[in-house]
Amino acid sequence: MSSIFKVLLIAVMTIGLACQSAQANLIDDETSVGSDGAARITIAGAKKLFDSGSAVFVDTRGESQFNTERIKGAINIPAETAATLWKEIPTDKKIIAYCS
Repeated sequence: MSSIFKVLLIAVMTIGLACQSAQANLIDDETSVGSDGAARITIAGAKKLFDSGSAVFVDTRGESQFNTERIKGAINIPAETAATLWKEIPTDKKIIAYCS
């Protein structure tokens, strides 16, 4: 298994867990770590990073949900297809994944 695939697999698993976990330990005013170890960010913190051009939003929901409603500028990479679409994820920016 290639190292890129391993990293992507871990990222997809983290996204799935991040979508399910509600508890978080506060790090600062904009970021925290959930009980599952996945990083969390506030809406204000995410907007600040996105507006500065240093982050991209990745919508991990299915295409039909993405087409119905999404964050303007987000890219759609459903969690179940991330392994095949990993090349579409920018590597020079922070990735802010959301699922609902």
